[in-house]
Amino acid sequence: MPNLTCLCRNLTTFNKAGELDEEAFRRFLQRFVDAKLGVYLASAGSGEGHALKWEELKRVYEIGVAVCKGKIPVNANPPEQHTARMAREHTLLAIAAKVDVVNVYGPASWHGFKPTDQEYLAYYDDVLNGIHYPIAIAPNPVIGYMPSPALIVEVCRKHRQVVAVNLSGVGTDYFLELKALLPRQDVEIYVPFPDSFNTLQLGGTGLVSMEGNILPKTFRRYLDCYEQKRFDEMASIYADISRFIRHVRRWQSSTPRWLKMAMRILKLPGWEGGVREPYRMPPDAEVQKFADGLLGLGLPEIEEQARAAGLEIARR
Repeated sequence: MPNLTCLCRNLTTFNKAGELDEEAFRRFLQRFVDAKLGVYLASAGSGEGHALKWEELKRVYEIGVAVCKGKIPVNANPPEQHTARMAREHTLLAIAAKVDVVNVYGPASWHGFKPTDQEYLAYYDDVLNGIHYPIAIAPNPVIGYMPSPALIVEVCRKHRQVVAVNLSGVGTDYFLELKALLPRQDVEIYVPFPDSFNTLQLGGTGLVSMEGNILPKTFRRYLDCYEQKRFDEMASIYADISRFIRHVRRWQSSTPRWLKMAMRILKLPGWEGGVREPYRMPPDAEVQKFADGLLGLGLPEIEEQARAAGLEIARR
């Protein structure tokens, strides 16, 4: 098993009727086992976790454990909650499925709520009280605010079950401050892909991403090049992934739109199911525009998947 991994916030597959497609999900997850990337299940963004019913969340965790346990890291990423009571219930559901680690976000910023430092710490006190299980935390600005590195360090200090911090939407300066303040050497820090050319060399444990849903082999190659000190090749792959991110960014506020468009174009497992409300698949003309740009990127893994889907690649 490689030392470095990318923990991918996995999408959730649905069938034509809009129900959880369990068989497609198994096949989709196998791609990560094959690429030796870790998974985060039921994320609120890429996994559409807020749109999943309680029983569906349970099945997503159970299927993930059945396919991945003992082969790659299989973690849960329950959608952020406004109250500690609900976050605790979601955490216990994931623990019952025997995932490796449960990520617990801070309280959601509903109706403009932004917690004080006291409220933020009390939230984790209430969620984690009596839970002796590996926990990750994620200071992520997408939930409506950004806790300081010092506040994250305090959560890690108070709660020894915190084994990892997952960073998204932050730059090198945030990472450096967090690493400098964190006294516990046993807490892993997973960094976002942007700036990772630097942050991996500065002590990042690995990557956390959504793009790995579509490019698992490319992310594996990127990390392999880092471990083998093939930095020229790593730089080339970094440029490829960066071009991919620039292309898909046009279809974001969150990730389900572009992920499910890419799935449909490349006919990945579960491609027929689409998204759940409040998302809607873009019109066909918009999907075609996305497809033209995607296939024009010249990324080897995209072209490999396109050929498997029966698509012709126009050479530039």
